[in-house]
Amino acid sequence: MTENRSLVGVAHKYLLEQAPVFFLVLDQAGRITDANQYTFDLVGTDVKHQAVQDIFVDFVGVMNLSDLVKDASQTHLLHVKTFTGLPQTFYFNFFDLGEQTLVCGKLDVEELEVLRKDLIFLNNELNNLTRELHKKNTELEKLNTLKNQFLGMAAHDLRKPISVIQSYSEFLIDEITSGLSEEHCNFLDIIQSSSMFMSRLIDEFLDVAIIESGQFELDRQPTDLLTVIQKSLTLNDILAEKKEIKLFLICDEEISQVVHDVMMDGPKIEQVLNNLVSNAIEHSQKQTEVQIKVSHDEDIVTVAVKDEGSGIPHDELQKLFKPFEKTSAKKTAGEKSTGLGLVIANKIIEAHQGIIRVESEVGKGTTFFFSIPK
Repeated sequence: MTENRSLVGVAHKYLLEQAPVFFLVLDQAGRITDANQYTFDLVGTDVKHQAVQDIFVDFVGVMNLSDLVKDASQTHLLHVKTFTGLPQTFYFNFFDLGEQTLVCGKLDVEELEVLRKDLIFLNNELNNLTRELHKKNTELEKLNTLKNQFLGMAAHDLRKPISVIQSYSEFLIDEITSGLSEEHCNFLDIIQSSSMFMSRLIDEFLDVAIIESGQFELDRQPTDLLTVIQKSLTLNDILAEKKEIKLFLICDEEISQVVHDVMMDGPKIEQVLNNLVSNAIEHSQKQTEVQIKVSHDEDIVTVAVKDEGSGIPHDELQKLFKPFEKTSAKKTAGEKSTGLGLVIANKIIEAHQGIIRVESEVGKGTTFFFSIPK
């Protein structure tokens, strides 16, 4: 008798602490008075004193406990609420002991085996797809490397003849336009503007090839940011004068002292400024202003380039830093765009551990900001 009691005690302990079954003890009112550890872990909370209906998901109607306990041999397929929020399905038997009801739920072993086989199959398929993806990625990397090599060589070979065309067109415009008809002068202007566009396009193709090849490096040195900004404004002043646009630099004396030794790659930041300022000019109407404002916040320096152009719709702003993407905003004098300038500017600022962003309102203009650590 003692051995039987001991065995019952071990079995009871196993049921409460280790058995992978859903086990409840209910009082006559259908409230839970006890449960095993597996149930607590599955539901994710202490189920004691809850009504048994509260821990089941009833998809067909109101659960009636009296109907469930009529026949202990009858199995009921019920869905248990779990800590994941997803219901778990068990096969339950209800045992009526008079003042108590025992509830025991088990998983379908055959169903679990099917699920296990399906999981193994899906895992094998996932491994195969992963290997195939790695293979395709390797092939794409090789193709991208070849593309960058070709792009770099082609752009390099095109640079010299384009430079010759640009130089000779400038010479003709400066020296002999007085003896040409208006139509022929227009032809020379077209040749010059087209060659300048091609030269800029080639430079940007080379920049993209260098960035994508992983060979993009910065030469960061203490640099006077205001000097770099002034160089950019001087370079873009001719373009601004043609459209009667005034360029304004806004920077107080305190700021000028702060930004005189910013750790940055001066030529690269000037390239960013040239892109932003020229874009602002090209998108502005005649007799308007383009403002360049410098500010700082602790160790961060921010430059803002603001125009009074037509603005860009909010849903198109995400296109600005993607290669070859176009927005509905038109340049006011029909200037050409490569679609790469802002992409390169973004890469340069990111390489400085900075950020570049844009704010725009249709009909009121656009402001580009870039911030870099001081």
